[in-house]
Amino acid sequence: MSATLATHRTLDPQSPSVNTTRAILRATMSSAPKPSTLYAKLRGLALAHAQPDSVKQILAIRHPLAIHAWGHNYLVQHNPGLQDHMDNAAFAAHLASTGRYITYAPPGEKVHDVMVDEWKRVAVVRMSYFLKAKKAGGESDGESEVVENDLIWTLRFTQETEQEISGIDGIRIIESVEYIDASASARLGTLVRVETGGEIGDDVRGGIVLKE
Repeated sequence: MSATLATHRTLDPQSPSVNTTRAILRATMSSAPKPSTLYAKLRGLALAHAQPDSVKQILAIRHPLAIHAWGHNYLVQHNPGLQDHMDNAAFAAHLASTGRYITYAPPGEKVHDVMVDEWKRVAVVRMSYFLKAKKAGGESDGESEVVENDLIWTLRFTQETEQEISGIDGIRIIESVEYIDASASARLGTLVRVETGGEIGDDVRGGIVLKE
């Protein structure tokens, strides 16, 4: 038998080596640590915040003293529309004002990765939002350009001493920082201005205030 054929031959599924490998894999999988209750809670809150069903749901998982802000430092320093540190009421108003101009486009959103640090009680979510500008009158259509905003959320959760309710069920988000894709946000802002005749409301904050 040639070396090539020997390298590519099919192993007998009943051979001792294959059975040993299977046993090792089963043992490894059965002994793998399961996520803790705290990990599951933090991960669930992070995903709920990044993929909310409504503004009401977001506010329900945020601490009453929670703050929202934007990064990155250079981008924020040079763009006043990203410099606010918002309490929950201002954050809700921001979502409402932005919603006047943009909407989701298929596939809507996609989570790329979620990382949770139980000790620090922080989570990082990298995900994409697929967005388009609403047409004049608040409508949108299938012909509109779709922009993928591939961004990162960093979320800090309450420590036990910060909670209104003790225990796992009392954990809430106390800080959110949104690291947007500046190029994608500026493009979306351009598309919005095309639809509005060049203007965006003075109350609007966030990525669509950027310009290409």
